[in-house]
Amino acid sequence: MSIVERLKQFLFDFCNLSQLQVWKNINEDRLSLVFSQGIEEYRPPSNDKITANFQEYYFQFHEKSLLVIRLNRALSTAEQQTIETFLHAYYLELMLEKEQFIREKMMESIREISVLNDIHILLTKILENALSVIPAADFGVLWMYEESEAALVPKAWAGGPGEDIKNMRMKVGEGIIGKTFKENRSMILNSYTDVLKASSSVTEENLRHLLKAYTFEHLQSVIAVPIAVEEQTLCVVIIYQNGENALLTIEDKQLLESFSDQVSIALTNSKLFQNLKHQNELLLQRDQIHDTFMKLSLQNKGMQVIVNEIRHILNLRLVIMDLMDNSIYASPRHWIENDELLRSFPLTDAPAFYTLEIENKSVDCYIQPIIGVGQILGLLLIEVNEHGLESIHKLIIEQASAIIALEMIRKQTIVDSFYKKTHDLFHDFIMCKDQGQLMKKGEELGIQSNAYYAVVLIQLSSSTDIQVMDMQIHLLIGEIKKHFQEHAPIVFGFGNKITIICQFKRMVNELLQLVKQLQTSWERVKSNMLKIGIGSLYLGLDHIAKSYNEADKALSFLITRQRWGVMPYQEIGVNRLFIHQTQEELLSFVNEVFQPLRNEKTKQQLLEETLMMYIAQNGSVGETAKQLHIHVNTLYQRLRKIEEKLTVSFQNAEDVLKLQLACYLRGMVN
Repeated sequence: MSIVERLKQFLFDFCNLSQLQVWKNINEDRLSLVFSQGIEEYRPPSNDKITANFQEYYFQFHEKSLLVIRLNRALSTAEQQTIETFLHAYYLELMLEKEQFIREKMMESIREISVLNDIHILLTKILENALSVIPAADFGVLWMYEESEAALVPKAWAGGPGEDIKNMRMKVGEGIIGKTFKENRSMILNSYTDVLKASSSVTEENLRHLLKAYTFEHLQSVIAVPIAVEEQTLCVVIIYQNGENALLTIEDKQLLESFSDQVSIALTNSKLFQNLKHQNELLLQRDQIHDTFMKLSLQNKGMQVIVNEIRHILNLRLVIMDLMDNSIYASPRHWIENDELLRSFPLTDAPAFYTLEIENKSVDCYIQPIIGVGQILGLLLIEVNEHGLESIHKLIIEQASAIIALEMIRKQTIVDSFYKKTHDLFHDFIMCKDQGQLMKKGEELGIQSNAYYAVVLIQLSSSTDIQVMDMQIHLLIGEIKKHFQEHAPIVFGFGNKITIICQFKRMVNELLQLVKQLQTSWERVKSNMLKIGIGSLYLGLDHIAKSYNEADKALSFLITRQRWGVMPYQEIGVNRLFIHQTQEELLSFVNEVFQPLRNEKTKQQLLEETLMMYIAQNGSVGETAKQLHIHVNTLYQRLRKIEEKLTVSFQNAEDVLKLQLACYLRGMVN
């Protein structure tokens, strides 16, 4: 039996009442009838507590919760106490039902968060559920901040506002909504005066749209709650209540805050879903782009076709610079005519934005390095600024750079084969003794007989990684072609060496300058030391072999002396006699000569110093004594000791030559 039925039984059976009514007001504008017996008048009780022949008893259980009994006689104190007990139980039952209803609506909203994909429908559902558990509220609106408009825009509404509400745009700090957003705290206003004061900053345009969207009848109270997504305020939900009295309470505010948490979850889920959807779309596009580029690569149609396809996909002008052979591919062709401008970019292994001056106009560009085997093979330049480069563009560029690197490496493999063929042909050429055969092989190499030639040999520092070594060779050959241009008709790499056949129409002195410029440029950018041997410049094909042998000797001199740098053959001088002797062999010879002069007292001092100075002064006793700051007689004594210890004579030309050679080599190997 329910509490209401038990109350009826008590009133009818124990109190002998035949006429009675029970009214309730649980946080509402007016009293509503619970049940009636024997009374035909259904007008709600008044504050007078006496209506015609009926007595009214008021029972207050909460600030805004009231139960009233109307009956045809007065009640005793005991009856009043018993009835109050029943009514209090009935009030608790109503509160329990309300809590259950709220939980059901909460659970319904939670389920909808998991099921509904349309964020606008979901927000409207949550708002409707919030209004259903706050019966005093007439309507509500959810506002979301839009960066593009720098204003709060209505995203969902429930309770009856018309379409005009969509035209409202609330600035941050404007009215109740803008202030709630700005201060990031909930607001509850329970008087028309407070509502009017808080709304004073609303623009006339927004107010006009609001009044067109909803007819306010005695607006009494308002609750506004901020909603944060990932700790950043994003939305405001606001509910309005019309009527004779302000009915919205602190508990209603707490309820609305609970629903605002659900909105936050819904928006977070929506954001995550959109991110996942976007990432999935990017992955699908990535696969499609990859397939497109792979097909292009497999078709082996060359770099220009790849460039054209990239432009077709990006719809942006671009250029590829191949640093290995110093070639340039543009789409559309020739939109950048200044090759030197393109080659002026600093080599970097990270993408970056640059501004070019093309025909007196500033052009924003994005530079993507093309990297393969740990080396920068080239650059991809796209005409776009930072704001115009979208994420899909970056994805395309990354995919394209991988295919471009693959194409460059494949081209490098073909070039390696060409270098091997050129190396073998050149070897046959320099070994050829027959003039007729020499001319024929010269034609095969593409060199003329009526020009001046010199051979330059370059050796790079060795690497355990053959692929890295090959890449370095190709990049250096690209630099050689850029610096030497028409003066290097033949350039090829083999192992860790590069051979350059330099050609000039007349006898010139610029070869050494070109080589040093190349060395400086390469070592500055690559931090990779070079050994460079230069042969002499001769007229005609028949002297190329001689220049090659000279360059080989100059390079061998650097190798055996463990030196880096540039060595022209002419500058070797007497050292050409020792080119093929190792550093250890030369040091051994020097030690054999000077060892007898060294003892505990004079180690590397008196006698060694005397001998070195005497040889340096071409055997002049007076000048040697002067340089050593000793008396001539003292010098003669030392010279006799040197002759005794070394078993030589300064009067014997062969002995003197041996000592001169030892002194010279001692200065060179130390």
